[in-house]
Amino acid sequence: MKAVLITYSAKGLDKTEASKLSKILIGYTDRSNKSKYIYQRKGLLKPENSIIISKSTFIVKKQLLKEIISFILTKKAKVNFWNIEISEKYFKN
Repeated sequence: MKAVLITYSAKGLDKTEASKLSKILIGYTDRSNKSKYIYQRKGLLKPENSIIISKSTFIVKKQLLKEIISFILTKKAKVNFWNIEISEKYFKN
């Protein structure tokens, strides 16, 4: 199956913008009322369409390439990507 390895660099962005970018892409855990309530906020990258390698490196299915790349570029981060072949079994269904 065709997929894309994407890596981005938030160098040059302030810490707040870099954090927002990461949270929107991979999601985060939100805690409120002294951690009494815990919410898992989902990001653009979901287990069925991506493999998260690190905070700034992930593999996505070819169909998501334009959406993810354009989002990262609108946040003024630098992005690199490579086309790869990977088995479908590595994506969670």
